[in-house]
Amino acid sequence: MNTDRPRLKQGAFQIYTGEGKGKSTASMGLMLRALGCGFTVYYLRLIKPRWKTGELAICSELHSNLTFRNVEQDWILSKSRHIPEHVAAMRTALAIEMDNLERIMVSQDYDLVIVDEINYCIHRDLIPVERAIRLVEKRPQNVELVFTGRYAPDSLIERAGVVTEMRKVKHHFDQGVTARRGIEF
Repeated sequence: MNTDRPRLKQGAFQIYTGEGKGKSTASMGLMLRALGCGFTVYYLRLIKPRWKTGELAICSELHSNLTFRNVEQDWILSKSRHIPEHVAAMRTALAIEMDNLERIMVSQDYDLVIVDEINYCIHRDLIPVERAIRLVEKRPQNVELVFTGRYAPDSLIERAGVVTEMRKVKHHFDQGVTARRGIEF
């Protein structure tokens, strides 16, 4: 562990959840702030679509203090949850990711650890909530841990120091506007 860099004195566990747009985007804003202050960041995207998003195009090379990992998978958001083979494969892949993530977090090599879409994965029974709770409970005091995604379970909300709920007031998707490159992905 490099002791010459700035360190968080006190980390927290945060959740960004809700039906509104902006949960992952908010976590990326926090990522940028932390990087700008000299902190190290581990960003793990769990179940985002396979297409090339703007953040995938830039984050892997954005900053030397950033490790940006996208779980490679064949999960199709609208279909895979109904295909038992896809569910089983994703459960296996995410179990490995969670074990790796725990090792990374407790190493204290990172000041900020963001787990994008973990709440959704828990909701879909791809990651057991008990496994996520264990990760939270093993968080070192000087590590900031952020979970994003809809459907954050109450058992995680109870353990969080900060919970932000994005609430949809109005969204043009409801009028048939499709996701726009550079804005929604």
